[in-house]
Amino acid sequence: MERLTHARGRLTYAQVSRHISYDPATGVFTRLRNDKRADTSMTIGYRRVRLSVGKQQHEMLAHRLAWLFLHGEWPENEIDHVNGDRSDNRAANIRHVTRKQNARNISLRSDNRSGVLGVNRHQKGWKVRGAKGYLAYSGCFGRALRIRKMYEMKNGYHENHGRR
Repeated sequence: MERLTHARGRLTYAQVSRHISYDPATGVFTRLRNDKRADTSMTIGYRRVRLSVGKQQHEMLAHRLAWLFLHGEWPENEIDHVNGDRSDNRAANIRHVTRKQNARNISLRSDNRSGVLGVNRHQKGWKVRGAKGYLAYSGCFGRALRIRKMYEMKNGYHENHGRR
């Protein structure tokens, strides 16, 4: 969402920190000139910060901006919200990850019927799915669940993967 995406066009920590501050304990951004909250909600759950520097308007995702404040540089990859709450930008809740790692910490979809990611009802039993296809078929839900959980542990899925 950053308006300027190339390194030479991005705002630096020095430029941004002249206008706003960041509280790592709460994840809140505050404007220095009037002490008002600088980050606002987006319809998709994330928070953003809009900032005018010179004659240019910049719009930045708050979790990426939090990383800039914490580390002095923009993240190269994605920022994951560990607890799944897209609006929670506390330092303890964000981590720098690859797209693959981020995909291994997703919430359970609302239309999921089994209650477990990667386990689906199939004719007389349960089908267990991995990243590249089906792993197993089982007549017992408990066995299907164990197969899926073993797969997740073996392949480095985050402990919060599949939470509601």
